[in-house]
This record gives sequence, C-alpha cells and structure tokens, in this order.
Amino acid sequence: MSLAIIVLGITLFFRTDPFQRTEASSVERVSVPMIAQAPEAVAEQKESSQEEGATKDEDATKEANENEQAAAEEPVAPAPATNDLWMTIPKLGLYDNYVTNSDAHSALDYGATKRTDTGFPWQNNANTYIVGHRLGWPGTGSDHIFYNLPLLNYGDKIYLYDANGTTYTYEVTEIYEVLPSETWVTRPVPERPMVSLQTCIETYGDYWTMGPNWFVRYIVRADRVAVTPG
Repeated sequence: MSLAIIVLGITLFFRTDPFQRTEASSVERVSVPMIAQAPEAVAEQKESSQEEGATKDEDATKEANENEQAAAEEPVAPAPATNDLWMTIPKLGLYDNYVTNSDAHSALDYGATKRTDTGFPWQNNANTYIVGHRLGWPGTGSDHIFYNLPLLNYGDKIYLYDANGTTYTYEVTEIYEVLPSETWVTRPVPERPMVSLQTCIETYGDYWTMGPNWFVRYIVRADRVAVTPG
C-alpha cells in the first residue's frame, strides 16, 4: 500500500509540473470566409431569380431574332419592276451583256443565264449565280462569252445592273474547279452577298483544251463591295 502511494505521487508530480509554462505558441489560421458571404451556387439560386433571368434572356433572344430577320428581309436596293439584269466585266471585254433568268439549257445558246434558284443582286445576301458557254454559237450572245473566264484574277471587278439603273460592284475573291454534282457552289453564304460565274473546262487545271468532254466546272466568285443607286 505504501509503495502504491509513492508511485501515484511521483506520477502526479510530473503531470502537474508547477514550473512548466502554460502559454501556448501562437498558430496563424487561414482566413475562412463566412458562409453567408459566399456566392450562391448556380444550381441553388432562387427560383424567382432563375425565372427573371430566363425571361430577360428570352426577351433579348426574341429581339435579336426579330432584328436579324428584319435585316435579312430588308433589300439592298429598291426592287426593280422587272428581273432584267445586265453584266459588265472589263477584264474580259464584256460590256452590258444581258443575263437571262432561266434554267433552260437552250437559254445558254443566246448568252449568259442566271439560275432561277439563286438570288438577285438587290436581295440581301444573295449568291447571284450566272452561267455561260466557253465557245457558244457564232452570231449570238453566247459566242465565247466566258472563253476567257480563267483569266480573271483576285481583285478584278464585275458589275451587275438592274432595271432601276442600280450598279452592284463585286471583286473576285475565290476560284474553284468542281464537278457538275457539286451544287454547293450555288448556295448563298451568310453575310457574303456575291456573284458567281460558271463555265466549263476540259478537266482539272486544263483551261484551254476546248472539249469535247467539258468534264469540270470552273467557278469564279466575287464579293460585293459597293451598291450605287441609279
């Protein structure tokens, strides 16, 4: 019993050292923002805020769509009373050539023709697609009308005129050689009003063999750079 008392006393003495310092060393803490100050999670925003934001977004989208539709429908120039169209290409020596609006192949025998499924230059964002023979027929408007089309280069001017006397000026920006089945070249390109000229070549890269196969279509695209009222 005496031994047990002595051991217990020694143990208590070391646990309660009266000379041990009680001041704890300071430890810096990382500042943690209060939960109330934290931003709300996107998925946990109040329903009223979501509804209000959705309504504003819908209104803004509707207004943007209406403005875009109005701009798309707004003509570049007053629509003429007729669909008559004329073409001038100084680089090719072509001046005031009449362009027929027809898909009949026979129309090509009399000059250049515009595909009826493509737009007119006074329409917004139109790809006015005009086709012409390389050789054509002597004594007609088709005679060698696009014979020198491969001579057109980037930056060369093409002019179209309507019945109001409005002049549409274009500059050559692209040249393609495609198969007859590649009809994508006839489609409009958003925000790019243009004119496209098409003729035939014997095969890819062969511009001066005049038939008999005419295997490839040669396309010159020109972007509109100016509209001058008549």
